[in-house]
Amino acid sequence: MSVVLLPVGCGIKGSDMGGTDWNDIIADYQDTSQTVVFDNLARLNLALAQTGQLAERAFTYTQAGPGGLIPEWGQKPRTGALLSDIFYSMGYVALSQRYAFETLVQDEPEYSDRMLARLVETNLIFGAYPVAEKYINRLEDRDKLRRSAVSYRAFLYDDSAVEADSVLGAKRRCIPEDDFLSDEGTLGEQLKIIIRTNPKHRATVDYLGMIYLLDCNFDAFKGMLDEFYGTLALESLPVSFSEAACMMSEIYPDYWKSVGVDIGIYRRYTDFKKLLESGRSPEKYRKTYWYYVMMVNSL
Repeated sequence: MSVVLLPVGCGIKGSDMGGTDWNDIIADYQDTSQTVVFDNLARLNLALAQTGQLAERAFTYTQAGPGGLIPEWGQKPRTGALLSDIFYSMGYVALSQRYAFETLVQDEPEYSDRMLARLVETNLIFGAYPVAEKYINRLEDRDKLRRSAVSYRAFLYDDSAVEADSVLGAKRRCIPEDDFLSDEGTLGEQLKIIIRTNPKHRATVDYLGMIYLLDCNFDAFKGMLDEFYGTLALESLPVSFSEAACMMSEIYPDYWKSVGVDIGIYRRYTDFKKLLESGRSPEKYRKTYWYYVMMVNSL
């Protein structure tokens, strides 16, 4: 567990997005299909990712397309800080740093302390210690952040300490040897590079798969499974991936078998199809990817 601590009241309680109580965020989320606030849904999905549940449970909530996973920035500090958190969770350190900086320069007090801390973290991860030290000095100028500055200083100019830290070390292992710029290639291509670099970083795989599923991009999703299924990155399929694989068997016969989908999930899918074909309501499958594709995404 990372030792970095920030005091209560500055919007962050420790490293890895402040030691936020992600389970509280999940429990407090008000799920309604009537009014979906993209930032709130994206924060729920972030909490699911941080607790290892994104690809397992995302469709137990009403999803609203890719914008509910990665919202459009729109120059809003709240969304900028959220995007920094999301990309940090993915292990996409460069893009997390970019949004942290863009949010910080807007000088919104509610988010500036947390984004200042994020700039310390990302520069420690990159080994840009003089830059990290500059931001630590800024933390020390704020009374309520001095304790966190002391904690961060323990990592300065010490690769071993960074690499041994459960958060900073894991993120550093996501950085490719030939680092890429945040505006080169598609996000999917960039996340694949991170997965190849650190196949044990689960949130990257979960986010990549969810990007494809929410966009109903089955070709790209199949390409992901073809490369990563059965490897350290994706030893078995989580629920939403399994449900998608069932649907793909309409195009690729018995595809669900080739990727180890449980027979129980496939039988539920065949029942879902029968309900649709008979004109009956598939409401009992509301909390599935199939329902999202056929009843939500088509609206």
